[in-house]
Amino acid sequence: MKFKRICIVILSLTISCIYSTPFSVFYTGDTHGVYEAQLDKERGTLMGGYLVLEEVLNQKRTESKNSIYVDTGDQQTGTIFSSLVEDGIYGGAVIEVFNQLALDASVFGNHEFDFSYTNTRDLAKKANYPFVCTNLIDKTTRQSVSGIPYAILERNNIKVGIFGITLEKLPEKVKAENVSSVTILPPIEAINKYLEEVDKKTDLIIVLTHQGFEADSLLAVNLDKRVDLIIGGHDHIRAEKPHFINGKYLLYSGSHLNYLGLAELEVEDDKITSLKNQLIPLEIPVKEFDTPLAKYIQEKTVKIEEEMSKVIGFIPEDWIPDKYQSTTLSRWIASALKTEYERIYHPDMAIINNGGLRKVIPAGPVTLRDLNELLPFNNTVVVFSCYGKDLLTFFQLNELHSQEKPFDICEYTRLDSIETDKIYRIISHDYIAGQWDKYLGFKPFDIYDTGEPFLDAIIHQVQLQFSPINEKDWD
Repeated sequence: MKFKRICIVILSLTISCIYSTPFSVFYTGDTHGVYEAQLDKERGTLMGGYLVLEEVLNQKRTESKNSIYVDTGDQQTGTIFSSLVEDGIYGGAVIEVFNQLALDASVFGNHEFDFSYTNTRDLAKKANYPFVCTNLIDKTTRQSVSGIPYAILERNNIKVGIFGITLEKLPEKVKAENVSSVTILPPIEAINKYLEEVDKKTDLIIVLTHQGFEADSLLAVNLDKRVDLIIGGHDHIRAEKPHFINGKYLLYSGSHLNYLGLAELEVEDDKITSLKNQLIPLEIPVKEFDTPLAKYIQEKTVKIEEEMSKVIGFIPEDWIPDKYQSTTLSRWIASALKTEYERIYHPDMAIINNGGLRKVIPAGPVTLRDLNELLPFNNTVVVFSCYGKDLLTFFQLNELHSQEKPFDICEYTRLDSIETDKIYRIISHDYIAGQWDKYLGFKPFDIYDTGEPFLDAIIHQVQLQFSPINEKDWD
């Protein structure tokens, strides 16, 4: 009898092994046009960038018979590469990169809407992969903005349903006119519209999201067991160990191509029976790349170098940085930052650190290279909140810094008056927000990192305020 029970157990395990199918999901998100690898001379390695991603991804693909590669949006905005125009489309070069990487599916992030609504739709048309768009509806056609409310991918004997959810607060993150033609549905309502149909046709259902962990958690709680996996982006978090909420795994790979996510699944009877997750560092020994993608990026890099030499404005007086006192340059930079985001975030004040300004630019022509050398730190624009009493603390600390010089001072735009208990919204960058104890003297709250380069904001304002058209004015 005992022998019989052992045989039954062994037979059950054998059947389980036969019918449980291994399946791999590679995933990235918030890549923000990071086209160049960074050289670590001490370690002799290259880190990040499209070509390192290609090298690691292709190697890992050979180790998996059944796999897909998905992305959680914000492929755009972050480097000059993502501003290149290809086929008349801003950001078209980024789409071509992901075409060559054989991406299987993506979702719109907020930065896919940075240029115009028409440009957003053109990005989707240029892609060889679907921008799955379940909850964004075109007001005119009453169809998905991309025309693809869900996708079904097939690998050998596994069919995978893909939904795509973009944050409901999209109008707060981009120019209003860029999404005025879009109706944004609540994620649950949008997914449930197609869920039964997709579930009947698939073995596995994945929701790609660009809305952040908090919203993903609520989504997981409210979706039923037919959804297996949520892969998210937007807030740039990473998770080596998957979150598990209401029977669903939640995965995050961070941002800026520091890691490639890999979820190794066992799928059986329309559900995940096991999941092993890892974040693979995108770091390889220094090498020369010789692939079609490498040649494509090299061609674009030549164009970028040409772009860097272009004059984008003419300034009327010298811009001279000074760490310890307010200057024409620092005042203009702070004011320009506030102006750039006035329509989107309505900030009360802008704060920058003077030590982040690194190059003297004489009166006259200004090139993109000048501005890259003026602001070399790859800071991203951040919005945060504080009370009026916090600002009073900041003013006192900043004055102390100007006198005793333990750190560089901050430049800030002025307010007519301050109410101690009022909440103020501040536009700044990630360095200030991360070093709040050093620069601000108070801990900010409601912090939102836009992911948008501080440098891009300043470039845009130089173009608007000091256009080359006005060159004759400085003769």
